[in-house]
Amino acid sequence: MALAVVSVSLLLAALINALQNSFLLDQMPTSLWRDLCLVLLLSVVLIVVLDRMLLRPLQQLRRLASHADAFDATQPPPMPEPKAPNELARISHSITRAQQSLWQQLQDEQSRAEALRIEVQRQQEALRNAEQSLAQKSLELGRLSRVDELTGLANRREFDEGLRREFKRAQRQRGHLALAVLDLDHFKNFNERYGVAAGDAVLARFAQLLAVRFKRDTDLVARLGGEEFVALLPGFGLEVTQGLLEQLREDLRELQLPHEGGVNGQVLTVSIGLAAYSPTHPYLSPQALMQAADEALYIAKHAGRDRLSLAAASSGYIERA
Repeated sequence: MALAVVSVSLLLAALINALQNSFLLDQMPTSLWRDLCLVLLLSVVLIVVLDRMLLRPLQQLRRLASHADAFDATQPPPMPEPKAPNELARISHSITRAQQSLWQQLQDEQSRAEALRIEVQRQQEALRNAEQSLAQKSLELGRLSRVDELTGLANRREFDEGLRREFKRAQRQRGHLALAVLDLDHFKNFNERYGVAAGDAVLARFAQLLAVRFKRDTDLVARLGGEEFVALLPGFGLEVTQGLLEQLREDLRELQLPHEGGVNGQVLTVSIGLAAYSPTHPYLSPQALMQAADEALYIAKHAGRDRLSLAAASSGYIERA
């Protein structure tokens, strides 16, 4: 723009010089000469005004537009350019502040997102730990629901399920299944004489003796309640089981657990009732087999205790033609 002003000024100076040296200067009226000079002067002023008021602001707006197009919210905003006209400076300052605000909001959102991600990970880890703990507690609860708390043997519920399962297997495979019911002799008198704590200790010791004697994977030893225990022995017939149970009675005697109110007035003893399922002597049901063993135990008690009694030959059997 400055080049245009200089060019017009040089043109004006050349025109005046030419008019002064030509014959037209003498013939041109003074008023026309004055008007011509005035027009040239106004042209120069107009060019300057256009430069100040229109062309420069347009250039500034183009720079601002280019600056806005290049805006990246993920990057810190640039510092405003100095020495801009007042209005354009205010516009540029406003745009810069908006950029700074957007950038700060983006940084805050990223920080919140990172904090939320960390919290979600923490909650997921806590949830996994809670699920593992719950699964462990469920397993423990399931185990406790099937285990006698005092002795650690199976409880009545676990025994009932095992009896049904093994009875069906013996029927299906035409195999053998022995069932023994064991009752500590005069145990009520033992608790009254020595105390409940001593009685619990004796029950736990007798349970250990059973677990040692019948430790096959298929054997099931349970506490039915009080001083009554049961042993379910798949694959064993009467003779084999009878020998094992007689040895168990001797093992209990050898422990020399004092019981002044017992059968012999010296040591703790046990009475046993035994029944066995076999292809030649099948029972009608698991309940019939259990009833036969209970009846055999009843006979052993009334025969003087501290002995083993076998189920009657006709008790619960299916009659064969």
